[in-house]
Amino acid sequence: MKLTADVMVTTPRVQMLKRCFDAELASMQTERSTVQIHTTKESMQFSVSATDSTALRATLNTITKLLTAFEKAAENENDSTRKNTTAANH
Repeated sequence: MKLTADVMVTTPRVQMLKRCFDAELASMQTERSTVQIHTTKESMQFSVSATDSTALRATLNTITKLLTAFEKAAENENDSTRKNTTAANH
């Protein structure tokens, strides 16, 4: 059986996100699943192919975990920027 899934992410930080995933891309390539990443100016698409549902799920879990970490880091950066801006204005 062959399974495929596409995940599309829209963000103004595509290049930063791509750098994060480039470091992990080799580890996501296995005998049972592969990932291709396509980027545009403001989006990134992950195309996953797998030979079975377990491999598909594992690869999608890896992608979503990295997206969650990236999202949290961006939120923390935004919080720090707001705190620094507020402190500078007082």
